[in-house]
Amino acid sequence: MLRRQGIGAGSHVGFVLADRIAQIVAMLGILRAGAAYVPFDLGNPRPTLSGMAADSEIAAMLVDADGGVGSDRFWEAATITLPPGGNPSATGVGPFLVEPVLVDPATVGPDSPAYVMFTSGSTGRPKPVVVPHRGVVRLVVGADYASFGPDEVFLQLAPLAFDASTFEIWGALLNGGRLVLPTMAQPSLDDIAGLIQGAGVTTLWLTAGLFHLMIDTRLEALRPLRQLLAGGDVLSPAHVGRAMRALPGCRLINGYGPTENTTFTCCHTIRPGDEAGPIPIGTPIAGTEIRLLDPELMAVPPGTVGELYAGGQGVALGYLGLPELTATRFVADPMNPGARLYRTGDMVRQRPDGALEFHGRQDGQVKLDGKRVELSAIEAALREVAAARDVVVTVAGEPAGRRIVAHLLQPEESTEASGRERDDALRSALRGLLPAYMVPSAFLSHASFPLTVNGKIDRVALNAAFASRNGQGTAGPAPATTTGSLETVVAEVWGRALGISDPPRDRNFFDLGGTSLQLMAIHAELRIRLRSDLDMTDLFARPTIAALAAHLSKKAGPSQDQSAPVEVLAARDRGARQRDAFARLRRTRA
Repeated sequence: MLRRQGIGAGSHVGFVLADRIAQIVAMLGILRAGAAYVPFDLGNPRPTLSGMAADSEIAAMLVDADGGVGSDRFWEAATITLPPGGNPSATGVGPFLVEPVLVDPATVGPDSPAYVMFTSGSTGRPKPVVVPHRGVVRLVVGADYASFGPDEVFLQLAPLAFDASTFEIWGALLNGGRLVLPTMAQPSLDDIAGLIQGAGVTTLWLTAGLFHLMIDTRLEALRPLRQLLAGGDVLSPAHVGRAMRALPGCRLINGYGPTENTTFTCCHTIRPGDEAGPIPIGTPIAGTEIRLLDPELMAVPPGTVGELYAGGQGVALGYLGLPELTATRFVADPMNPGARLYRTGDMVRQRPDGALEFHGRQDGQVKLDGKRVELSAIEAALREVAAARDVVVTVAGEPAGRRIVAHLLQPEESTEASGRERDDALRSALRGLLPAYMVPSAFLSHASFPLTVNGKIDRVALNAAFASRNGQGTAGPAPATTTGSLETVVAEVWGRALGISDPPRDRNFFDLGGTSLQLMAIHAELRIRLRSDLDMTDLFARPTIAALAAHLSKKAGPSQDQSAPVEVLAARDRGARQRDAFARLRRTRA
């Protein structure tokens, strides 16, 4: 199909497909044609998607007739539509490989592009990273940081536009392993637990936030795993310690690396004692070289902090269409003529045992739940839409519950209502400029910004001010009462997740700064407290307390209204212990 459209070596092909098997077959078909695949996350604002489609230089977009894109087309390239019912799960090999296709080996090699994925940019416009075939092979073939082979069963949880999917998919397919594809669009914590148990999953990747949440609420479900990898953000030592004690037969691995070096640069197999302090990011994986350099590209003395430069087979080809930025971030290796290094911007220190410790960033970039976030890009967007003299964006909270907070230099609101209206307006405007995960979850006004002794804005003091003002939302464990109204129970759970003591009943969860990860925690808590078979999609479809309570009331039967008392689990039950863990997680958001 693709070759008949003139697509071959050097082409880029995007896809937006609902069927998970179709997604995998699309990737295989695109690669078989000699092209590179480009997955798109429809959770991005339409202007962002349009820019990504243009910047990735796609020659065509693969869509299915009933995949949910509809008329909201965001690309200019040709469209290849799968016929209704023509997905690979219904037709065997599917329409991608209707005839044998042979790619000329001379046109596709280790340095040929395999895929294009996006990372955030300092201007807010995502940057297209071109990753070659050699990078994927280096990640999962002959790897030394984890076990791969026919006996391993991988669960594919990561969004395809997130490079952790490279590890999941190709770790299975290039080693004769098995890849488990969830059938649900939004897997809940219970869904993940059920898939691990039911499908015999042995290897699992979790973002740091989801790892913390699973440890707090579904720890027992992880027991069948042989390998559990987590990363994309700082791991909480307390959660790592609990996992080590509860999962003695499981290898716990902290995975670190930017998209520009094909998913993982360093990995660390966690050992007893590591939970006593910051978890190391480990040592370079096979096929990877690292340098710790100073601003003059000279090696730093042993044991001192330097900027991490990554080299080897995983280094990307560069940023598509951005030669100047590519030249800045992908530099010549001063110790290996002819080789290239990627400048990560991460500051690290090498311990005596060789493992690396993460010591923050050179710039305002952070990683939250595995996604790279440019705080300067959020500040730039805020300056476009906020009526403030200045803005500063910080990340507040502990590793298990970090959140983006926007600080506005302007007089305090005269009323709580006016502050809420401003927050809603800002969130609405920012959603048109930024990906959803970069929209702040809280907005604070300041008459003046605190300064350090050097005259710089004191971000630590700003976060302290946020914690102080948000203190009323740091609820403790769920009450030990056995009755309560549906609406009250839902409000209690929402309030702890959001750090709000009395969340409004008619406000959209995401308008209040909520995230998908928080919604997963809420879903798990409500199922425990209400003994309900509530589906994860119910929360996305009914994102207000009132609507969700009404839905729960309807599910409970005609005699149950949302204000009537309902039975909930008492504190002595196992569910209450999970609630307590949930509350501890949420307290870190203050």
